[in-house]
Amino acid sequence: MNWLAIIVPLAIIAVLALVILGVFFYIRYRLGRFSQQAFGTKDLAQAVKDIEKSSESARSVHGMTDIYLPMIHKDFPDFDYDVFKGRVEGIVKSYFAAITAKNTALLSPDCSDSIRHTVTALIHELEAKNYTHHHDEVTVHQMEIARYIKDGATVTILFNIAVGLYDYVTDDQGKVIIGSREKKSQRLYDVALVYAQDPRKMSATQLGNAMGLSCPNCGAPITNLGQKFCEYCGTGIREINVRSWSFESIRENRTTSKPY
Repeated sequence: MNWLAIIVPLAIIAVLALVILGVFFYIRYRLGRFSQQAFGTKDLAQAVKDIEKSSESARSVHGMTDIYLPMIHKDFPDFDYDVFKGRVEGIVKSYFAAITAKNTALLSPDCSDSIRHTVTALIHELEAKNYTHHHDEVTVHQMEIARYIKDGATVTILFNIAVGLYDYVTDDQGKVIIGSREKKSQRLYDVALVYAQDPRKMSATQLGNAMGLSCPNCGAPITNLGQKFCEYCGTGIREINVRSWSFESIRENRTTSKPY
């Protein structure tokens, strides 16, 4: 028997195995070192999981609260920032819930008629196409005051909110046609809180848009704050105290929102 013919191939295989093993451990060492330097952990798999998790965390909001809140308190000493933050979060979550379920009854009572009209239009558009726009596991990560605007007729506080959610659209067969069920998105939204400081300086359209003043029956704008009946259909209307805060709109801030 030619032992040399057997030993040489085995030796070559053993050397190759050692080389491969050495390369494996070297790559593992380099990856671990890279992971430690880049992510603070030698476990690259855990680092990837941490990155995926962090992708669901808050986007950077336009935080000007420290600047604007003292100005707001000077003009409105009773303004409770924490209370309004809670109301904003409730409005945002109800906004998504109403669109997903195609049911405006899910909107928060804090929503003005202008927000309700916006949601109604979105629902009609979805129904016309037999689509469903899903907003699942909505989480408000961060909220700040972005702007404080005074134009004489109204005062507007613009809240900037970082929201994490599963945002996707399905057709009538349940097939995803836009977005993803698997990947969570991070979006920024602006919510406008309006105070009608001097209604005499506002046009009927401005007043209706800012305060959501419209007939509950026909939707016609209310042009006289003291009127008791709609001038178009005659429906009784309760007298409105215009000098109060109202949430006017919810809009996605697309300039900085993170795509799918």
